[in-house]
Amino acid sequence: MLSEFGQKIINQNRENVLVNFLIGLEVERQRIDSHGHISSFPYPQNIGNQQTNPWITNDFMETMTEVVTPVAATPEDSLSYLEKISNVLRRNLHDNEYLWPLSMPPELPLDRSRVDVAHANDEKRNYFFTWLKSHELQEATPCGIHVNLGLNPQLTKELTVAEKNQLYIVLAQGFLRYRFMLTYFFGASPLAERNYFLNNQGPQKLVRSIRQSTYGFGTKYDGDFSDIEHYQQQILAGIRDNKLLAEHDFHSPVRLRKSGSIKDLSTTGPAYLELRMLDLNPWASIGISSDAVNLLRLMAAYFLASPSAAYDLQEFNQMNEQVALESPSEHCRYQDVILAFLKELKQFAAIIQASQSVYDMLDRFETITCQPSLTTNARLVNEIQNNSLTAFAIKQARLFQQRSALAKNVYEGFRHGKIPSAEELAQSLSTQ
Repeated sequence: MLSEFGQKIINQNRENVLVNFLIGLEVERQRIDSHGHISSFPYPQNIGNQQTNPWITNDFMETMTEVVTPVAATPEDSLSYLEKISNVLRRNLHDNEYLWPLSMPPELPLDRSRVDVAHANDEKRNYFFTWLKSHELQEATPCGIHVNLGLNPQLTKELTVAEKNQLYIVLAQGFLRYRFMLTYFFGASPLAERNYFLNNQGPQKLVRSIRQSTYGFGTKYDGDFSDIEHYQQQILAGIRDNKLLAEHDFHSPVRLRKSGSIKDLSTTGPAYLELRMLDLNPWASIGISSDAVNLLRLMAAYFLASPSAAYDLQEFNQMNEQVALESPSEHCRYQDVILAFLKELKQFAAIIQASQSVYDMLDRFETITCQPSLTTNARLVNEIQNNSLTAFAIKQARLFQQRSALAKNVYEGFRHGKIPSAEELAQSLSTQ
């Protein structure tokens, strides 16, 4: 059940360092008008400059906002940071402007030149336009949640760089293996709105997740997660062979991240693991539920403490593609695999003496596994009207905007171009 490393940690009564990861969250959402169309308003005032504000910025489109949290020590803090920064954004939107709560974008114009590329710095903007020379514009428009997990410093302080690197590889392989399960639970992009797919390019039926399938943004260049050196060299080879424009052009569902060049990755080690495999949850004002964060955290701890399994990225990708393109109402073809894994997670929870809330969470996911109608995606399908989710999206966007208007003590530290440090922002949000 446990690897030698996992058994050592348990024997030392240090279960908490396995579960307590450093957590950062990033959420992308499109700004829309009251009719569900892409907003024509500029980046909101009073929240700093979009080119220099690291906490509220934009991605490929000028209307694609991105909220980034400071690093948190607990899931509760990370979700609280995301809620409070999202409230800052919502409170500073223009009148009759909202945040679209779905991963797939609102209706796009047939004339793609009408889409305003983000007013980023010259380097980033040049990357966007270069990227467009070899991609369709709509590929860059889906939004989602990125969950960043950093190993607990108490876990790594006595490890060599090579040992730490191996732990991050173990995490990456584990999440790639069970990506299909996360797509089943959290997929929430059953259809695309008008003008996203042209000439019937997309799926001809409702699916679990367009965004998490090969029809979504995703990388068209496979990584190599067999070890840290191969991961590094595969990306450098992609850049050298003009298959990638830059390091950040590697849009894998899992990435190993650090500041500075990837050329130093194997010698200095990753700073955190980035998970890019969750669609926006349209029933959560921040786009993600606490169950999702807590499940990812438990899975990560399990991967660290368990023996290594066979790694086959092609097989993992194929399994995810099959699940992503399943009909929302049908049972997952890997239902038995999911149930067996959830049972293993329960056994692991017992070993680390997890709280009752963990077992309750796993019970909920077992129920969802056996009842596809309870998945986020199947619930979303019930909201479709005239082959569109626009009416539902507008309703949810307005609801979340109303809640934001009622929030007290909304952080004002972005006004007049002031950009707080991570420590200042975290302290300010924690004391509200």
